Amino acid sequence: MNEPDHYRVLGVSPQAPRSEIQAAYRRRLRDTHPDRGGDQAEFHLVQNAWETLSHPGLRREYDLLRFGRRAARRYGKAAARPAHRKVRGWNVAPPEEPKAASFSTEGALVAVPWHARLRRARPVQRPSAWIAAAVAAAAYALWALAGIAFCTAALSADASLFLRALSIPAALAVVMIVFVQTSRALRSRPARSPSPPTGRLVLAFLFAAASVWLAGPGTAWGWYLGVFVLAGAGGAWTVRRLRWTLALRSSVGAALRQFNAFGPAGTRPRADRPTGKLLREVLTNLPAARLFVALPATEGTRVPHAIVSGDRIALLCAPVGRDGADVDSVNLPEAVKALDAALPDAHVQGWVLWPTLPETARAGETAAVHDVAVAQAAADIGLWLAAGGAVYDLQVLQSLRMRLAAIPGPRTDDRSPAVRA
Repeated sequence: MNEPDHYRVLGVSPQAPRSEIQAAYRRRLRDTHPDRGGDQAEFHLVQNAWETLSHPGLRREYDLLRFGRRAARRYGKAAARPAHRKVRGWNVAPPEEPKAASFSTEGALVAVPWHARLRRARPVQRPSAWIAAAVAAAAYALWALAGIAFCTAALSADASLFLRALSIPAALAVVMIVFVQTSRALRSRPARSPSPPTGRLVLAFLFAAASVWLAGPGTAWGWYLGVFVLAGAGGAWTVRRLRWTLALRSSVGAALRQFNAFGPAGTRPRADRPTGKLLREVLTNLPAARLFVALPATEGTRVPHAIVSGDRIALLCAPVGRDGADVDSVNLPEAVKALDAALPDAHVQGWVLWPTLPETARAGETAAVHDVAVAQAAADIGLWLAAGGAVYDLQVLQSLRMRLAAIPGPRTDDRSPAVRA
């Protein structure tokens, strides 16, 4: 933890409400203001403490970094995971609104920007918790109806004595198995998308086929029993997938609403002026776009900037990296291949941002790697990302955040906050 104790700077307790923190900040501001004879360094500490503790998201990240499990009791167990403690976020400022022209443009040829051709849509999240809940409810409703129909048909007057004696124990056995599997699914916290229970479904299908064959295709109770067993075998998987979807929404959704850029702990956003203009233009005009800074690609290399929109990831780099770990024009194809293999559900492409385009194309250029001039790159990158739709792909975003969380926080004597929104 390389940040000062903001609560001690303001003289409040970690459980203090925002009103008490604001009163302490105003009191300390009067005492430390340089115009009133205060210390300038202490004045900046008071300002940094207020900026962190006044923002709910930054205060939550700060508490989890400093107090660990004690803070997790207040914010919930899901907040104590490493992905929450080691990934920092901030907001990239949008560009200023252009001033109105002082002359008339009627009848003049005006260039239409690339984002004016996009259809603005409200971002949606996938996988959807509503769809997962509907699938789980449908599976259990089908299972319950099939079980009731099987018991009704088996206990009817036309059924044999053997079937009557066997129906109640068979139904109770299936109910107990489904109850145990469902309780385990409710207690589980899957870290990745749960795979369908192929073996269990195959056994249930064979049992259903045997039931229909023994009862005869024209007998209703055989079909009811088969559906009863099949729906019960797949019900626990639908609950486990719903749990996974809700966990994704709780871990990634809150960060998406607060920030539009993410990086490892201790990272500060760095970009030259043309690249910064490109990033702000794309992030402002694509509602589902999110920026990842210093994203690990291969062992020992990282992508300076990666923009994600839907299931599409655009890797951006300069012709020559700022340091030896940055991806550049030489090893960008390897970074694209590595991330494409690590994220099979995503489409990855790379762009080398040149100040001026070279006369000849780079050797080894592929269809997934492009050379563009940084001044005109926003249109190419923005239109390619927009083709993926206005969608938050929670699984891709969670995978990228986990890659950032795997980077250990730097040890430094700098006492200033690592990243401020």
